[in-house]
Amino acid sequence: MREDVPTLFEWAGGAEALNRLTRTFYDKVGRDPIVGPVFKHMSPDHPAHVAAFIGEVFGGPKTYSEKHGGHREMVMHHLGKHLTEEQRRRW
Repeated sequence: MREDVPTLFEWAGGAEALNRLTRTFYDKVGRDPIVGPVFKHMSPDHPAHVAAFIGEVFGGPKTYSEKHGGHREMVMHHLGKHLTEEQRRRW
């Protein structure tokens, strides 16, 4: 791969842009009458965790894996959340 080709992480605007994106997204999700209740007790740090995960997947630093344990840990946090079909469709 050529060194002058930016990663998706860089194209997306880096950590700052991904943090802005996830904060905006979860602010809107929290106000949604269908999926909002799922996130009622969400940690205030959740948007930053998601931004770090996306950043890593997009070729950025391994921040999520180093701080939170990586993909397996992310999946384990989501098991058993039991969304309704309506919530799944909205998501």
